[in-house]
Amino acid sequence: MSGNRALARRIFEYGAYVMVALVVIQVLLAGLGIFARAGFFWHANVNGALVFFVPLLLILVGWYGGVPVRTRLLMLAIPGLVIVQSLLLIPYHANVQGPLRAIAGLHAANALFIFWVALLLVDRVRAPVKA
Repeated sequence: MSGNRALARRIFEYGAYVMVALVVIQVLLAGLGIFARAGFFWHANVNGALVFFVPLLLILVGWYGGVPVRTRLLMLAIPGLVIVQSLLLIPYHANVQGPLRAIAGLHAANALFIFWVALLLVDRVRAPVKA
């Protein structure tokens, strides 16, 4: 049983690196969608779903593996920020004009925040904090 928990902890640790890769791929796909008019479907639908659901799965794995609560909560921040990411696009999709449309510009700033949280996770799994 202890071996399974250690394996779960190791999967969570590797999962933090996977999250950084998924976020970088997400930004790459956004750039391809904007500048090359390709890959936007993958940005909006496929990889976006992965960035949302993979952390939820990793939270369960981390719970089983005994990963500290604060580290799991940091992982939970990613799906929360993905929800905010979608909400920030409401003015764009509603074709709102004027200053309110600028809210959609925060979509890019929030992407940087998601990336920062993913990097914090990698930092935490590299040097675990006793909690």
